[in-house]
Order: sequence, then C-alpha cells, then structure tokens
Amino acid sequence: MIPHKERGFELISLARTAEETIPFGPLIMVVLSMLACTVVLVLMGIYGAQRGIRPNDFFGIRTRFTRSSDSAWYAVHEASARWSILAGIAFLPAAVLTPFLSTPNAQVIAILVPTTVGTALLVVGSWRGHRVARKRLAGEASGRS
Repeated sequence: MIPHKERGFELISLARTAEETIPFGPLIMVVLSMLACTVVLVLMGIYGAQRGIRPNDFFGIRTRFTRSSDSAWYAVHEASARWSILAGIAFLPAAVLTPFLSTPNAQVIAILVPTTVGTALLVVGSWRGHRVARKRLAGEASGRS
C-alpha cells in the first residue's frame, strides 16, 4: 500500500501537469493537422465548384447517392463547395491561435471550438448539397421527359 504522503505527492504532480500547456511535439502535430484540414477542405471546395473532382474512392463526399452516378457526384460537390471552403476556414484558428495561448484550457478550447464548427459546417454542407443536387437532378430528369 502506498503511504498517504506519496499519494498526495502524486496528486500534486498531476495537478501541476494539468497546469502546463501542450508539449511542443504534440502541439506541432495539432497545428500541422489543422493546417492540413484547412488546405484539404478549401481545395475540395474549389475543385468541387469547378467539377474538378472525379468520382473516386478516396477524396470527396462519398455516399450512396453520390456514388450512384457521375451526375450525382458532380452535383453534390458543386452544391456543397461553399460549405467545404467555410469548413476549411473554420479549422484555421485552431492552427493559428493554439501555439500562442498560455493556458491548457485555452489551448483545448482553441482546438475544440474550430474543429466542432468546421465539422458542423461539413455535415450541414453535405446535407444541403445532397438536397440541392437531388432537386436539380429531379428537375433535369423531368425536363427531359
């Protein structure tokens, strides 16, 4: 059994580590990850708006609907392009602000808030892109018949 004094020391050292900011190595990984998310999402939005992302298994919005046809793929990516760009921009504060904050709580908030907002924008954008694309494709189909 650990003496009470030693357990108290462990608790104090845990409290001290909770007051320290994110160590340099993991901080660099967070910053690089957030920058990569920003770049990838902004590029996905730009290329999606230009119909520059071909249907594939690795990059883009891949759902049953988008994989059903090339026209569905392009329509969803075109309709959700703005949302992808906004989501990418939303990730940017996590990369820029986090290294300059001096408290761990502020650093965690600077990471979680932008990633939550960016993820929400992606989900809403994908959903709205699907809605717009379905309406557009239904209109084109009814116009052909």
